[in-house]
Amino acid sequence: MFEGDKEKHKKFLKNLENALAETDIQKRIREIVRDTKGLAAIDAAEADKENEHNLEKNKKIKKSFDEQAQRIAELQEENNKQAASINALKRANEQQEYENSKLAEQVKNQAWELAQKNEELRSAAAAARKFEQDYEKINEANAKLQRELNAWQKEFAEPAKFYRLYKSLPQGIRGRFTDIIADSSIVAFISTGSNIEYVEMFWDSMKRNYAELGAEREALLQIFAYLLELCNAYQGEQVYELLDDEIGKGFDDDVHMRSENCSKYSGKIEKVLLPGIWNKRSERANKKALVEWQ
Repeated sequence: MFEGDKEKHKKFLKNLENALAETDIQKRIREIVRDTKGLAAIDAAEADKENEHNLEKNKKIKKSFDEQAQRIAELQEENNKQAASINALKRANEQQEYENSKLAEQVKNQAWELAQKNEELRSAAAAARKFEQDYEKINEANAKLQRELNAWQKEFAEPAKFYRLYKSLPQGIRGRFTDIIADSSIVAFISTGSNIEYVEMFWDSMKRNYAELGAEREALLQIFAYLLELCNAYQGEQVYELLDDEIGKGFDDDVHMRSENCSKYSGKIEKVLLPGIWNKRSERANKKALVEWQ
């Protein structure tokens, strides 16, 4: 403090000491003290009441706190259960996601396999279509071949018939015509049989071996008639005719030839042993009919 302030403080203390020494001041101070103790007692009673009230309040607060704590514990337990449930669901979800991933992979693989199968089916369908097309072409080719075969059979049915008839003759009979009619194949048979010179040679051999032909004579006559038709087909017109309708006619030296069995020089023809060949172009007989009468 400053010097002036110290002096004032000392003076204040002195005046206070003098005042406290006075009887009236001390009496008033004692009264104030008594009043203060009463107030303190009142305050203490009120404080006890307040403390009791606070204690009851604290009990309620504690009870509420305990109840809240219990509720919190229950909520915590419930929360733990829910957390456990959530974790279980999470694990289940993760497992499901894993399963879904595996399933997705399987679906992907199956989709790829299905695509491969579809490609195989498309390839098989294309192959089937090609097969059907090829089959149709084959059927068309077969139908054409069948038509050609039918035409060939129609054209060669008769040649085949007489070729087989000729081949069925005994070797001893056919041997008499070996140098005339070829029989190695049906084509060779037709080739030689459609030549009039060979057919006339065939007639000569039949006449020369007439007696030895025996039971095969009728078959040879059928073959002879057919070969003459082949000659006409080769010429493209009916150039040659058989002289076989002569029974009942009188003997004509221009178209007839007597057999050794005729008993007289002339007469009406009773039998044609070997038909002749009439040439319509030249109007004469290339070969006279071998006839007889009694």
